[in-house]
Amino acid sequence: MKWIDGTNAIGKDGKIEKQWQAVVSKLLQTSIFALLIIRFGTQFYPEMIAEPKYLSWSSFAWSALFFAVIFFQRIQYYFAWTLADAICNMSGLGFNGYDSKGRARWDLVSNVDIIAVELATSLKETVDSWNCCTMYWLRRVAYDRTPQRYRIVATYMLSAVWHGFFLGYYITFLTGALFTVAARTVRRCVRHHFQGTLFMRRLYNLITFITTKIALAYATFPFVTLHLNPGLFIYKRLYFSLHILALLAIFVLPIILPPESRKQDKSRLSPTKTSNDDVKKVQ
Repeated sequence: MKWIDGTNAIGKDGKIEKQWQAVVSKLLQTSIFALLIIRFGTQFYPEMIAEPKYLSWSSFAWSALFFAVIFFQRIQYYFAWTLADAICNMSGLGFNGYDSKGRARWDLVSNVDIIAVELATSLKETVDSWNCCTMYWLRRVAYDRTPQRYRIVATYMLSAVWHGFFLGYYITFLTGALFTVAARTVRRCVRHHFQGTLFMRRLYNLITFITTKIALAYATFPFVTLHLNPGLFIYKRLYFSLHILALLAIFVLPIILPPESRKQDKSRLSPTKTSNDDVKKVQ
């Protein structure tokens, strides 16, 4: 009823907030995404990565092509989700209060945070900002209800089943589960060594940003091709290198660089007035 009579969008002054600024902004974004898809979408198709013509390129050129292909696959999702978000806002859905500057937020039903995805320094940040509404559901249905040691695998596998039965989905989500566990382990073992100075913190962020983009492209290739063979072909060509590195990170890295205990982590963070959200991320 609140949506029907408009009271779900009543602002701080008692008036119904107007959504047109948010709608116009999102429609402009979808126009840009549509132009990119029309211009480059057919030129950067997933299967081209495994074609002999492009496999003969230098490693650097082929890797650049790999990243470009995966990027233009993401653009298609940005277009669809941003357009859907704009349509919801036009119908009065999505008002979510105000930001720190007092501006109305119309992101309650947003399904993607594009800037957060593109600038993420971890797989967790990427996943949290991608297909957000589905992620809320997955957290409540799978993650929060599963024993802690099985949470990640259970959540990723439910997501794979939810997407469908193409084998490429299962390769991607199993790889994603492996990478998520590896990333958590690396963070616990390595991050505290980079917190001494601002330069070291920024260096850590740069390294994790690059690593996240590489892992994301590697893991999502089977997803965008849908089928088993293209993904396995590329993984074999890359000698399953990232899978092996992830396993080493999980089982060997803690022996070489013992993880910081949670008590030490909390005591180190407390003087810096770290927010509760940041503490949760560290844990």
